[in-house]
Amino acid sequence: MNRWLPAAWVLVMVAAMVLRAPRLDLRPMHNDEAVNAMKFRQLWVNKNYKYDPNEFHGPALPYATLPAAWIDGADFNGLSEATFRGVTVVFGMGLIVVLLWLRRDFGQAETWWAGALTAISPAMVFYSRDYIHEMLLVFFTALSFVACWRYLRSGRLAWAVTAGTGMGLMAATKETFVLALAAMALAAGSAVLWGRWRGAARAEMKWKWRDIGLGLGVALAVAMVFFSSFFTNAAGVPDAVRTYLPWLHRAGGATVHEHPWDFYFRRLFFFRANGGPVWSEGLIGVLAAAGFLGALFGRGAAGSHPLPARLAAFYTLWLTAIYTALSYKTPWCLLGFYDGMILLAGVGAAMLLRSCRSSWLKATAGILLAAGVLHLAWQAWRGNFEADRAGVLYCASPKNPYVYSQTSPDVLQLVQTVEGLARVSPQADNTIIDVMSPESYWPLPWYLRRFKNAGFSDQIPEIRRQTLAPITIVATDLHAAFDQRPGKTHLMAGYFELRPGVFLELYVQTNLWGAYVKTLPPEE
Repeated sequence: MNRWLPAAWVLVMVAAMVLRAPRLDLRPMHNDEAVNAMKFRQLWVNKNYKYDPNEFHGPALPYATLPAAWIDGADFNGLSEATFRGVTVVFGMGLIVVLLWLRRDFGQAETWWAGALTAISPAMVFYSRDYIHEMLLVFFTALSFVACWRYLRSGRLAWAVTAGTGMGLMAATKETFVLALAAMALAAGSAVLWGRWRGAARAEMKWKWRDIGLGLGVALAVAMVFFSSFFTNAAGVPDAVRTYLPWLHRAGGATVHEHPWDFYFRRLFFFRANGGPVWSEGLIGVLAAAGFLGALFGRGAAGSHPLPARLAAFYTLWLTAIYTALSYKTPWCLLGFYDGMILLAGVGAAMLLRSCRSSWLKATAGILLAAGVLHLAWQAWRGNFEADRAGVLYCASPKNPYVYSQTSPDVLQLVQTVEGLARVSPQADNTIIDVMSPESYWPLPWYLRRFKNAGFSDQIPEIRRQTLAPITIVATDLHAAFDQRPGKTHLMAGYFELRPGVFLELYVQTNLWGAYVKTLPPEE
């Protein structure tokens, strides 16, 4: 098999790219994506990024976006969804590449299967195409895990520095990095105790306190560099500690994202909503369970080391338990422990094929695995590029398990109407636009970013009760009824869905609307 491995890895990378890279602008920006993009605007336009400990997440994502913006070469208003989502595509691909450093001790077949399942997992594919922090956090966590292991095996200082760099970038990405670090520490302790209980031979590890201290120093230095915005914002460093006050409050349940313990498992292993299709990554779950048992009780492949699989098993167990226990849950948070499950699924797949003694049994197992892999790849493709019978894309539909409070495609029609109104307005891009919504009005600030006089509010300002802007967008929850006022200076030009359960009304100055209507093609 070894002579075919290079070609097999190329096939994995091609499959990963085919599922991740095309048509990155197919669905509207999620409100979180839009917030992240507008945070990047501070860095790109004002050259002045400051970490906010109360909202958003760490600074690694905007700084990682800089190369993509440089390559694009456009000003901020010219940057597209594909520019931003391309950043997370790169990190999603990197999650597969980093596995190559595990091949020697984890097992060639085990590593390849883990890479293949990472490439076609619907969850991994979907969130690789999502401009949020999670894929960066998972990548830096995997990098730290692999680098720690390589250091312990080789004793090379470069691996200790790499591990420290990865941990520093974990901290600079998202506050939940502490959960991954806690799971790593618990996994190390559990693996040692398990080995003693099983009477396993003590593994020879090469490490020095000096190297570990240097690695931790590098982690602290990297985190400080990013939180201080490369030494331009000294307050960012203490803010990186202070941020845990509001985040702990949310993790305890003071949030709209409070969900039951099985929230992640229902999305991963059996999901059907609103009469949509059944989604399941059950193959990975079954293989991961087998891999977990194999890591704890098996001997692994010839020439491999049993400890990395055992560490991955305990890490996945602990991190899954932590995220399950927390009441705060959003679907993308599952990526952290699911990456560990996929690593164990690689062990399970290789173990299954290795346990088949006869050639016909091995062929049958191979065919079943191939069918399961194709089914996962098909779900990944359907979830990102196909539409249901009503023509609604699954990547923007609640029928998809990984879609969560997704922006409705209706918003694009609203934005198109606003742009059409601006084209006939004497003020053009300087036309005054007011957006009012008690619930989040994102991602409209992203879509209206080129309008210099666009304002946003969570209520109706008193001045706007008297004098309306030429274009006014207001949530139905505010019961504005602006078209019923004396004088009828404005008319209500339509309802638009922002996201499930949130609707907006578009009010337009009557003469402006008349000019716009004249530009529309005649109805058939």
